[in-house]
Amino acid sequence: MKETSRQRLFYIFPVLYIISVYMAFISFFTESRISFIHYLAFTPFIFGILNIIMSARYCKPEYYNIMFNSCIIVKYCMVPFFIAGGFLVAGSLISGILLPMPPMFIVGFALAAILCIAGWLVLAFGSPYTISYLVLSCKTGKRSKGMAVLHSILQFFFTADVIDIIFLSFRDHKCVKASIIFIILLSISIIALILIILFALFEIIV
Repeated sequence: MKETSRQRLFYIFPVLYIISVYMAFISFFTESRISFIHYLAFTPFIFGILNIIMSARYCKPEYYNIMFNSCIIVKYCMVPFFIAGGFLVAGSLISGILLPMPPMFIVGFALAAILCIAGWLVLAFGSPYTISYLVLSCKTGKRSKGMAVLHSILQFFFTADVIDIIFLSFRDHKCVKASIIFIILLSISIIALILIILFALFEIIV
C-alpha cells in the first residue's frame, strides 16, 4: 500500500522524539545560564507520551507499514545514544569503585542507577510504534498473540529490542536494506572501537 502525503507526516513524531533525546543528552553536559536549556532534559518524556498517544490513535491497518518504519527509525537511530549511555554508566561504576573516598562510592553507584533508569524510560517511550505494529500484525493474522506478546516484551530490554527489530525486519521482509546497512555500520563501529581501545592500552603499556 502506497503511503499518502498525510500518512508520511506521521514520521514527524518519531523524528521529534529522537531529536529530543539527543538534545537532552547534550544538555546534560552543557553549562548554560539560559534556563530553558536545562528543561531539555524533560522533553524526551513529553515526546515519549506523544509517541504512546499517536501509536495508539493510529493503530490502523493503513498505518501498518508506517508503524514498522517508525520503530526502525527510533530503534536504529537511538543505538549511539545507548552506547554512549552505557559508557557513562560503566564510568560511574568504575569511578565509584576505584576512587578511595567513601562518598564517591555512593555517588558513583547512585549516578549509574539514575542513568540506567533514565535510559530505560527512553527505551520504553520509544517502543509504542513497535507494539502497535505487532498488534496490527496480530489482528491481520500475520502473527499469533503469543508471539506478539513475546516480541512486545523484548522491546523493554536493552540490546534485545534492537536484535528483535532486526529479526522482525528479515522475518517480515520489511526495511531489509536498512537493517543490512545498520548491521554493517554497527559492525564497523564496534571493530573501530575495539581497535581504538587496544591502541590506547598498547600506548599505556609501552
